[in-house]
Amino acid sequence: MDLTNIKAIFFDTSDTLYSNESLEAAYPQKLVELLATARQISQDEAKALLKVTAKKLDGTVKHVTKVRTMAELGFSRAQAHEAFCKVNPHEFLSPDKELNAIMLELSKKYKLGIISNLKRSHMLEVLDALGLSAELFPLLVTEDIVKEIKPDHEPFLKAIELSGYAANECLYVGDSPTKDMQPAKEVGMITVLVGNNIAEEQAQYIDAIIPDAKKVTDLLPES
Repeated sequence: MDLTNIKAIFFDTSDTLYSNESLEAAYPQKLVELLATARQISQDEAKALLKVTAKKLDGTVKHVTKVRTMAELGFSRAQAHEAFCKVNPHEFLSPDKELNAIMLELSKKYKLGIISNLKRSHMLEVLDALGLSAELFPLLVTEDIVKEIKPDHEPFLKAIELSGYAANECLYVGDSPTKDMQPAKEVGMITVLVGNNIAEEQAQYIDAIIPDAKKVTDLLPES
């Protein structure tokens, strides 16, 4: 794999730039609360309904997202994201000095960006909680500026467009073979998976695997 032509690097955030199970649990909890209030049912009933709905969707869509599950229950994407924005990332995340140093170094050579299914305002809160300046990531693709979110191709195509480079000059680092790697590879990006749990049929979408996003520097050519 030749990465000498890479000019832009895009990152997923959850389970890529950080891993925090409590934060990840807080997002669906807000959907549980929204559903319980709207349907006038208990939170336990709402949680069960979400689980059943997600299970029904499994196999019918490329990747079962929380937003897609809520849509099946009659809630708009905007309603789901309003609920997500009630989560305060600062309650769960803390500044990562090592990550910040790595991103600062990368930003001197590459255009950096993020591709996220969250709202821009919320993504900025996440970055702030991690101690990362938004100025490090001028190429920010969030749900506000696309019609379809990941795993649709649109966010990845938007990222390429914003970069001003060819698709194969853009590197994407993410943790999901189906939500990140497959669509990124299908639009022509170079892909790096954070993690190691992949099925054989997913290997074709992954150019490299690293245990931690910080290790992306090991793949890149030295200045």
